[in-house]
Amino acid sequence: MPSTPSSIPITFDVLRSEETAPVTLDFADNTDVISTTRWRVPRDLDNDTALRTRAADAREFAMLAAKRWRHYRDTDSAARSLPDLQRMIATDPHGEYCFHLKVTADWFPTSLGGAMIRRTWCHHLMIDFLFVHPRISGRVENVKGVGIGILQGVCSLARELRCKRVWGEATRDSAPFYQRQLKRVVEDSFDLNTAEIATFANQIAEGNQSA
Repeated sequence: MPSTPSSIPITFDVLRSEETAPVTLDFADNTDVISTTRWRVPRDLDNDTALRTRAADAREFAMLAAKRWRHYRDTDSAARSLPDLQRMIATDPHGEYCFHLKVTADWFPTSLGGAMIRRTWCHHLMIDFLFVHPRISGRVENVKGVGIGILQGVCSLARELRCKRVWGEATRDSAPFYQRQLKRVVEDSFDLNTAEIATFANQIAEGNQSA
């Protein structure tokens, strides 16, 4: 059964070889974040330039997210759980904090994807990096729905925290993804308002996954 919008970890279904398979979205700890730096671009993609580039980009985003995480970790502003984040916000309502999310499953040897999120000083959530495993982004593994599940999960957290805005930067490769989900033109940035946050949060609560 799907988790309620106010709870994390959140369990939802993805498509694995066109069959539904459960995964779990949760806060990542330091070990989880650093483990993504060991991801590699699959050798299977050596002869496919386009998919190899996508897989390499996914690995690069994970590396950059881990680098940013170290800064927040070392300045004691990285949250490892929802109560941890809520405590930080209560202590300093205008503080800037970071947290990472991970998607895991018992049928995949490492995390399937993740995101680095910043809670900004004006209480918005900014998606710095959202990425899936290189084997998934490179289509070596036939798994769909991880990225949209992460986005929906971020919106679920935003609603729980009463954030009025979720926003982020879109790359040339990721802009079509956000455009499909938001159903509007997306260039180098995207922005979700309170109503859109609620819509995406409800989708993950209802198990209404889009591939």
